[in-house]
Amino acid sequence: MFRIVLYILAICLYSININYAKKITGKTYLTNQLAKGILNKTKKPYSNIFTRLKNYTLKSIYKTKLLSYVNDLNNINLGNDKNEFYLITLPLCEKFNPFVGTFCHNNIQYSDKASLPIFIYDILLNKHIEVPWNFVIEKVNVKTSENYKNVCMPNIPHFNNYKNINNLNRVFINVLDFKAKKNFIFLPTWVMKSLNLNCFDVIRLRFVKLETASSVVLQPHEKKFFDLENPKKILEEKLRYYSCITRNSTISIKHDDVVYYFDVIRIDSEKKKDTEVASIQDADVIFDFVKEKYNS
Repeated sequence: MFRIVLYILAICLYSININYAKKITGKTYLTNQLAKGILNKTKKPYSNIFTRLKNYTLKSIYKTKLLSYVNDLNNINLGNDKNEFYLITLPLCEKFNPFVGTFCHNNIQYSDKASLPIFIYDILLNKHIEVPWNFVIEKVNVKTSENYKNVCMPNIPHFNNYKNINNLNRVFINVLDFKAKKNFIFLPTWVMKSLNLNCFDVIRLRFVKLETASSVVLQPHEKKFFDLENPKKILEEKLRYYSCITRNSTISIKHDDVVYYFDVIRIDSEKKKDTEVASIQDADVIFDFVKEKYNS
């Protein structure tokens, strides 16, 4: 509002100068084009303010309706004792980073760990489900009205711009904590990119019991990983932040402030060869490599 008043005062001053110059010289100092430019500037603040206000209002209404929709679905599933829940996705951030000296500190983005709402924890306890608590998640396409189709939410490349992450229909995850707000889930960015999820997209979550892996074949994206001293040992140490592993997924580890990416090529479990997923938590797993996917 203050800027608008300044623009109006500026135009008045210019008008006075123009009229005064006209009386003295018979000519104007300002051309019509310049005058139009000044007038157009006064329109921009209105345009920006109203556009932002409109977008903010639409986003707020959309989020409220989405939360209500997801909450209703979960209440129905709870009433029917179904092992299926719908959650709104957001990326893990620094506030979920465990304290120094605790498991997964500074590695939440290089793991399969997600922050879940407390009601999931209550269900796991009430049903006496033993750890490890593994889940499968899938993207759900929510139908929206025409009013909300152009509502833009923050997209995940803003948080993770690495492009060579494989797309999947579903990913298997484990739990980091139960700090998420009701009906929300906070995921590592690689999981969101794998499922082509943006902020405030919806996923379906189900608890699953997994077989234990016996061997895993990985494909490094860069050959510089093999320049490390004892790369296999480093990988085995970093993979302890993963409780389960999904075939064809692109996982990452961080070592000495450098991030290394790997494609999961093959998983063999104790009972099945080339399985889709298996647990690697507290398991004696043989890890092997194939030729790097990308040269660097």
